[in-house]
Amino acid sequence: MKEIRQIIQAYVQARSEGKRAVLATVVHIEGSAYRAPGARMLITEDGQLTGAISGGCLEGDVLRKALLVITDEKPLLITYDTSDEENALIGVSLGCNGIIRILLEPIRERQSNNVIELLQLAMDKEHQAVLITFFSPSDKKQLLQGTQAALINNNILTAAGGLPVAAADILPDLNRVLADKASAFVQYPSFTAFIEYIAPVPSLVIAGAGNDVIPLVQMAALLDWDVTLLDGRPAYANQRRFPGCQVMITQPDKALQQIQVNEHTAIVLMSHNYQYDKAVLAQALASTAAYIGILGPKKKKDRLMEELAAEGVVLPAQDCVYGPIGLDIGAETSEEIALAIIAEIKAVFAGRPGASLRSINGNIHQRKTQIVAPMQTYAVLLLAAGASKRLGAAKQDLLYQGDTLLRHAVRTAKEIAAAATVVVTGVDYNKEQLHDLQPDIVVNTQAQEGMGSSVREGVRYICDKYPQVQHILIMLCDQPYVNAAHLRALIDMQQTKGTAVAASYYAGRKGVPALFQASLFPQLLALQGDTGAKHLIENLGDEAVTVAFPEGAIDIDTKEAYQQILEGENRK
Repeated sequence: MKEIRQIIQAYVQARSEGKRAVLATVVHIEGSAYRAPGARMLITEDGQLTGAISGGCLEGDVLRKALLVITDEKPLLITYDTSDEENALIGVSLGCNGIIRILLEPIRERQSNNVIELLQLAMDKEHQAVLITFFSPSDKKQLLQGTQAALINNNILTAAGGLPVAAADILPDLNRVLADKASAFVQYPSFTAFIEYIAPVPSLVIAGAGNDVIPLVQMAALLDWDVTLLDGRPAYANQRRFPGCQVMITQPDKALQQIQVNEHTAIVLMSHNYQYDKAVLAQALASTAAYIGILGPKKKKDRLMEELAAEGVVLPAQDCVYGPIGLDIGAETSEEIALAIIAEIKAVFAGRPGASLRSINGNIHQRKTQIVAPMQTYAVLLLAAGASKRLGAAKQDLLYQGDTLLRHAVRTAKEIAAAATVVVTGVDYNKEQLHDLQPDIVVNTQAQEGMGSSVREGVRYICDKYPQVQHILIMLCDQPYVNAAHLRALIDMQQTKGTAVAASYYAGRKGVPALFQASLFPQLLALQGDTGAKHLIENLGDEAVTVAFPEGAIDIDTKEAYQQILEGENRK
């Protein structure tokens, strides 16, 4: 984030001086690289560099090529193979072993929503954002390459001149990146897209304004975090002592009322006043903050939590409270303690354990760089034609969370924004039940044959109406705990492993929901009788990768099972 801000500031300065500029962006890597996709560098026509796209080994050559791009005013994709030890440009001293693709795009000042403007919009503190940059490895001089769209607050903003891929085709992929909170690389006809997730700037809220807080604020500023200081003492909490951060003189019971706290917020209690910390902690526990840290010994944390619980404060299900605060680095001084705190917060935000890197086997950076198919090649097949003989009533019509099981399942399927959501029903299907949700409906007149007939009818329909579909996700309506996050996890697992099937794993077996690649469509079309997709998954053995889903074992086949699910919902 700080690097992007510096690039924006450097461009504003260059523009005021009448200088032209090019933005270099790492758009894809294969193997090892010093910087991840999304690393950027601004190059002005007088050779000034802001930001970095490598450890220093590529910048010189990128500068030379960028000056040509400034002259031609045309984008250029350049590729470096750092695994080539004989490459005189890169040399063996780089220490990387991979392929790096860098896009150079001229910044057109008069173009609305040019790349700099899109970056500025994506830096909004209150919203997550997604940027999409198109590049063409097969045509390095393709004129339509560049950062051409952003999804911000559910609105697509596009650069002047239009997109090389229809907005309707990319929107499901943008939404998936936003939901997963992870960047992706998607292959469209003629173009690859780097769809980059831009998280809001982390926020650090500190209760306390003592001298030991000063180095913590300074380190957070180096990381470009937003810092808010809370204290009731004007002599301590003021801009002279803490320049550059928001200072609030407030009573503890009102400390967090004027602050927007979300999952990108860390709250640290360092007031050295037990009652002040306790009052702020009570509010913090009711928030969505990802990290709550308490300075002091473990017994202080335990006492605070016990007293608040006794007073009726609801403790969070996820343990987001850290005390003693900070990583174990042997910190003694206030500067060392600040370092330990900052490191722990960063590890929590990144979902990492904070261990020594030498203890890690394999790659240090968990970068997903495989190029995947767009969501327009996916379809969901929802099977709902069963007679529900054991239940004695149509399970599709049972009420769950204020709606029917069938409608609940269709809404879940629709959340992943696949090219199609197809529901296979029996002949007695109520046509009005799903009218507002608008899935494709296939009536299976041979439903009495068994599950195999429903799979056949659904797959045949998808292949005929949606020929671009190369992946079908099969699910049932009687597994109430299936959610969109699990469906996306199946897609992610299959894309990561490159297998023909990704199945759910529960009760010691593989089952649905499950994702099937096109290579298995003929076998799905050949299913007979009551043999469903589970049979095909079992036959594939270890070739089918899995995603743990213990809740998948809970389905509704009997009245007793349905009653247990309702009782469980009532207890929540």
